[in-house]
Amino acid sequence: MNKWFKFGITNFFTALRAAGIICLIPVFKLYGGAATALLSAGCFATDFVDGMLARKLKSSTFFGSLFDGISDKAFLIINMILLMSITPLAIIPIIAELGIAGVQSLKYEQNLNVQSNIFGKAKMWVAGLTITLAYLLVDPTFINYLGSDIATKIAGLGDLKVFGIALSPLVLSELLTLGSYIKELRDGKKEKCENLGKNEQQNLEENQTKEQENVEEKEQDLSEELETYTKDMDLKDMLFDHDFYEKFKNEGNLKLIRSLAKRKKK
Repeated sequence: MNKWFKFGITNFFTALRAAGIICLIPVFKLYGGAATALLSAGCFATDFVDGMLARKLKSSTFFGSLFDGISDKAFLIINMILLMSITPLAIIPIIAELGIAGVQSLKYEQNLNVQSNIFGKAKMWVAGLTITLAYLLVDPTFINYLGSDIATKIAGLGDLKVFGIALSPLVLSELLTLGSYIKELRDGKKEKCENLGKNEQQNLEENQTKEQENVEEKEQDLSEELETYTKDMDLKDMLFDHDFYEKFKNEGNLKLIRSLAKRKKK
């Protein structure tokens, strides 16, 4: 199967998600909670499909990783904006998501792996289910469909309790994800320090100097490997080549692509 066909079919589903995300707000305003829940669930489903296809077809690329990551963030942001119009409790997962983004930025600056771990991936599943449920809870047709007894109980609880219960799995998953990323950041820094040796840690300034030299040496080794590997590659190849992604996906991610693009221009 042609690699561009595999790339196209994988990212087609990501593009569908991006288009659906753009439509979330107008659909909510025009058609209400049930229609928005259906659209949101569809967007979430494409996130699962494109990931599965990327693995099965071996079509993962730096471009696809970037496109998928941006779509995931947009999915959460747009949905959180809509949830804020439904309940003020939505500010809690928004703050947690901002914290996650901040820690990921620090990991990026430390040249650590910023790919989602098991907690981050589980969080997206929880977010999809929780957000879909929240939209359904503001749709009178859906509430009435549940029956008068359940509708009366939901109304008796009040909006704060109802949405507090509905959003609690998402908040918990956000906090677990945030904690796991903080641990990865801390462990990454600790590993760098341990690699310097006990004697070098006795002097802070020497420690920092040696750490910098260590980083520079590793970057030099990586640079030489990249120089050989990318000799006949242009920026398009780096962004869209699966083998290149698989070989260097843990070496700085898009920070790597940015530095290579600058080098190619010189």
